[in-house]
Parts: sequence; structure tokens; C-alpha cells
Amino acid sequence: DLVFKVGYVGNMGRRLENVFNPNQPVPGPEAPALRRPFRVLAPRVINIDYAVSDGLSAYHSLQASLERRFANGIGFLSAYTWAHSIDTVANQFGGADNGPLPQDIRNRRADRGNSGHDLRHRFVHSMNYELPVGKGRKFGSGMGRAADMIAGGWDMNLIATMQTGLPFTPVLANSVSNAGGSRPDRFKDGKIDNPTIARWFDVSLGTAASGAAWGTPAQFTFGNGARNSLYGPGRVNFDYSVFKNFAVTERVKLQFRTEIFNLFNHAQFDLPNPAVGNPNAGIITSIVGTPRQMQFALRLSF
Repeated sequence: DLVFKVGYVGNMGRRLENVFNPNQPVPGPEAPALRRPFRVLAPRVINIDYAVSDGLSAYHSLQASLERRFANGIGFLSAYTWAHSIDTVANQFGGADNGPLPQDIRNRRADRGNSGHDLRHRFVHSMNYELPVGKGRKFGSGMGRAADMIAGGWDMNLIATMQTGLPFTPVLANSVSNAGGSRPDRFKDGKIDNPTIARWFDVSLGTAASGAAWGTPAQFTFGNGARNSLYGPGRVNFDYSVFKNFAVTERVKLQFRTEIFNLFNHAQFDLPNPAVGNPNAGIITSIVGTPRQMQFALRLSF
């Protein structure tokens, strides 16, 4: 039997823990020590770890699944999720390159953007298939012991995962705020058609009139580019396993297992260099996950 389910999950205004430095200097031409908010109370203190629970988040997702419960040697579960998560804090569950966060301690709400774990689309398909050959199976009647040892008792399993990429924040390679890192001004979307690992997003830096995607903000100010505004490469992965079952006696069974992770050795690329103005901006130089791995095992049941 097939079971189809559709559901919606929504969560708005959830409070999140956050830690930041309230003594970060504000932009200006003077020496950083003269621009730190706590310079009068603690003139020699540079960094303060301030833990608060004022982070806000909003999450919405549409979930659909199709399941065939195991029968007649086959069963599978397919699940698709569309989701969007927004918050004002650093990564809660791993993920993005958030850039300077907070960028400006005087306006922390300007950091509201896509969450570091914001996966818009994710599809997972898992399947178990019992080959219908062998004693006790559909095509096993009359099979001799030798033939059953070779052709009978095979099982296969598959897990396929496909998802869109994680977000990242373009930053200025050379900040002009004189108060730490800064995001650039954003003139265009920044996405490009057919991105490659050598050029994942539009890294042009200049003026709006010149057609550049990014600009350098005025001296001693922060840029207006949003946090986590662009997305890195998606991921596609297949894990596969095949089992061979041997009936040693009526009570003793032996199983030989071959498990292959990342079956097709598909490269899973990391996020690009986000530093606009750097010669390596937009280039992906690393991977995540692991290349293809194979492992073998014996399992004795009695």
C-alpha cells in the first residue's frame, strides 16, 4: 500500500541565544580605543562576551512524503521538504558563512537574514529491495543448495539525497568602516547564470553606473548588503548497499554486507570565497563530505 502525507510546519518569533561583543568600536577616524562603547568604564578592555536571548527566528516548511511499506520484497520512503528559515543570530545548527555578525552593534536588527541552515529544497529517497530469488522467495522453489548459495538471498538498499546549497554573505576584502569587517553595498542580485567553481557569483566591485554588483560604502560606514544573501552549491549523494544472506543452519545465519557511501564519487563543493575585492573572490577551493568509501562486513546471527 502507498501512504501519501502532506504537512506544514511554522514557527515565528522563537527566541534564540546569542553571544556578541558590545564593545566593538563604532565607525570613525579616531583610534579604535576611543570608539569603544565601554571605553570610560573599562578603558583597557577590548572584547566582552555578552550572552543574551534576544535573537529572533521564523521558520516555515511544507513537507510531503510517499511511503510504500515493505511487502513482496520491496519498500521505499520518499520525502520532500520546502523550507525557509530567517533569523538574526549566528549559526544555530551549522551551515553558512555569516560574515561580520553583528556588523553594526548599533543596529543589530540589520543582520536579519536567511539562517545559516536555510535549505530551501531537500529530497530524500530510501529503498529496500529483496531480490525474489532464493529459498523462501518468489523464485526459489526447486532451487538446489549450490544455486541458492550463489544466486539466492540477495538484498539491496539505496539512500538518495538531493538538496540546494547553504547561504553565505559577501564581504568586503578591504573594509572602510575602521571598525572591523563590513559587507559591501549591493547594487544587483549578485547571482550569475551557470555558475562554476571558478566563478560562483558576480564579484564585480565598482559603482552602480558601471554595472557592478557591489560597491564600496562611504568611508567610516558599513555596507547595505544583506546577511546570507547568496547560496552555495547544492549536494547530490547516493549511498548503496548489497547484502548476501547464507543459511548456515536453521538457527544460524550469516550475512555478508557491502556498503558504498557516495556511490558515484560525486564531488560536494563547499562555499565560495566571499571576499569581494580579493582576487580569489567567487572561487571554490574545497569540498565537504567524503569521497566514495566502501566497507565490508560479516554479520553472524544465531
